[in-house]
Amino acid sequence: KLRESFSTTGAMHVLAVSGLHVGIIFVVFGLFLKPIGQGKKRNILKNLLIILFLWIYAFITGLSPSVCRATLMFSLVAFANIFNRKSSIYNTIFFSAFVLLLINPSFLLDVGFQLSYCAVISIVYFQPKLSNLWHPKSKALKWCWDLTCVSIVAQIGTAPFAMYYFHQFPNYFLLSNFIVIPAASIIIYLTIALFLTSFIPYIGAFVAFVLNSVLKILYWGISSIEHIPNALTTLFISKE
Repeated sequence: KLRESFSTTGAMHVLAVSGLHVGIIFVVFGLFLKPIGQGKKRNILKNLLIILFLWIYAFITGLSPSVCRATLMFSLVAFANIFNRKSSIYNTIFFSAFVLLLINPSFLLDVGFQLSYCAVISIVYFQPKLSNLWHPKSKALKWCWDLTCVSIVAQIGTAPFAMYYFHQFPNYFLLSNFIVIPAASIIIYLTIALFLTSFIPYIGAFVAFVLNSVLKILYWGISSIEHIPNALTTLFISKE
């Protein structure tokens, strides 16, 4: 039932460990290691630790193609930071694909690999173009507009494959992403906080209560969207 609800609303990417989670983990590790400070040697140490933690996370989650793609890309970003160089996003995307296919050529036929790369390429190419159509002055409106742009362009990149492989299109994907993307970020931050405070009386219990509440709100929101009429369009594309 849970998987069906998330699939119907176009929020399945939250249940599957994906680039979204790796990106959040990258930011969290960067904030966590910030007290190391500045300086050449400290900068090298910080970025090497980030790369190490990212790959530990990737191994723990099973090294799926989408996680490997995101982990390798963020590792390249961290590696470039060591030399105070700005990485080229397109070079990073295609170099990571080349390395992964060199290690395992069968990844090319993996649905997760195809969806992951199509999504990130679509976001990188189309998101700036769509985002530049409107420049809201309010920070709240800018956040909403940025989230809208990312959701739309990611769907543009993945929709053909989703319809071909899964024969469905979530009509309210934009609405569901306004719930699941912020919730996913909050859940990961709270999970890390729970890990750090679980041994502290009362504080650990409070963090666990908040985390459980956020999970319930997330599922309630997804279930509500699922029951909106015409939430899902079913279609079949011939393979011939």
